[in-house]
Amino acid sequence: MTGAVLRSFTDVKWPWHLSLDSEGYLMVADLGNAHILLLNSQLELQRVFIDINSQVELWRPKRLCYNELLSQLYVLRVSMWSEAISVYNLC
Repeated sequence: MTGAVLRSFTDVKWPWHLSLDSEGYLMVADLGNAHILLLNSQLELQRVFIDINSQVELWRPKRLCYNELLSQLYVLRVSMWSEAISVYNLC
């Protein structure tokens, strides 16, 4: 197989998991920077949804699942000692 890179986004430290919505927006769990990014279909940063400085508690995000009907993001978070699942409203 041959191919070419069409676009890239490199401002991540350790992208661990991705979730794509029906409009082409990509959510990235960046484990190394402890934040969740929203990129558009051109892989341009739209916003940082959640980061370690947010009002909500975020450890390192490891897995994402987005429920478009409810506008909720499910996040598996990990630390050295435990794991937890959190639900965030994105509307």
